[in-house]
Amino acid sequence: MSATAVLEKNVKAIEKHPRTIIKTISWRILLTISHFINGLIVTGSIAIGLKIAGWSLVINSGLYWLHERIWNWVQWNKKPSDNLFFQDGHPRTTTKMLTWRAIVNFSNFFVPYFITGSWGKAGAFFTIAIIVNMSLFYIHERIWNRVKWGKVLVKKFS
Repeated sequence: MSATAVLEKNVKAIEKHPRTIIKTISWRILLTISHFINGLIVTGSIAIGLKIAGWSLVINSGLYWLHERIWNWVQWNKKPSDNLFFQDGHPRTTTKMLTWRAIVNFSNFFVPYFITGSWGKAGAFFTIAIIVNMSLFYIHERIWNRVKWGKVLVKKFS
C-alpha cells in the first residue's frame, strides 16, 4: 500500500483554525493591494480604488475563510510529507484556485459595479481580477503549502 493510500485511509490531514486565520490575513493583504491597483487602473481614481479594495476586504475575507475551512474537510490530493506532515498536490491547488474563482467572481463584478454604477468599469475590473488574482492565488497556495505551522495529522474515527 502506498503512503498516499495510508494517509487517505487511516489519517486525516487538517489545518488548524489559527493557520486559516493567518492565511486569510496574508491573502487579503495581497488582494487588497491588487483590488486597489485594479480599481485605480480601471477608474483613474484613488478614492474609487480604495472603496473597491475596502468593500472587497470586508466581503471576501469571510468568503475566503469559509472556502479554506471547507477545503480543510476535503482530503483529496493531500500527500504525506516527511518534513511538512502533508502537502497539497498541484491538482488540489489548481482545483482550489478554480473553486475560489467561481465564488469570488460575483464579488469582483458587483462590488465595482455598485461603487461606480458602470457595467463597463465593473467588467474591466472583473477581467483584470480574473487574470491577476488567479496567478496570485496559485502562488499564495504554493507558498503556504511549504509552511508546516498549523498542519496536523489526526486519526480518522472508524
